[in-house]
Amino acid sequence: MENTNTYENKVKDIMIPIYDYPTVSGEATLKDVLRVLLNSYNYQGKPRTGRNCVFIVDNFELVGTFGIPELLAAIEPQYLKRSVKNVNEYYLWTAEIAFFWDGLLTERCQEIVHNNVRDFMQPIENHVDINDTLLKAAYSMVKNKVEAVAVKDKKRLVGMVRSVDIFREITRIVFKDEAAAANSKITSSAWAGNITFTRPTA
Repeated sequence: MENTNTYENKVKDIMIPIYDYPTVSGEATLKDVLRVLLNSYNYQGKPRTGRNCVFIVDNFELVGTFGIPELLAAIEPQYLKRSVKNVNEYYLWTAEIAFFWDGLLTERCQEIVHNNVRDFMQPIENHVDINDTLLKAAYSMVKNKVEAVAVKDKKRLVGMVRSVDIFREITRIVFKDEAAAANSKITSSAWAGNITFTRPTA
């Protein structure tokens, strides 16, 4: 049921337009992509625009995204991705290897840096419509365990909406009345003129 007394932004009102994101080819190496990501940060180590990922293009179509979560997954050692059948096998397996030795991070960086980004990207498999509600976008994020969801307009990818954007909308709704009260003109309270201050004794 629509609440006519409450204005709610929709996906189109808070999404980040697609042209605000850098794009790279799926054939770009991780080194190329890391350079793009690095250039999107300022000297304080924060994204200048909040766009902390790049879009991946294949055959003139946006097919995926790559950001820090995908980078962390890319450097994960392959042996950690091994599947085990039971607890006993797991303990036998982990007893045979040293999981994280000094220098392993450097090894992994050297191993993957020249691989194509398409091998590590997050495919764009889910989306919401540009006219959808933010609650639907939030549902999509929770269901798919992601921090952002693609936005389409008539089957064309036009932007991304992030969990932090929905968070801001939630706080706007929750604190709307308090903000209105704070912005209202308050002359004085009933007790404001009766306050006295005394110097503490030594």
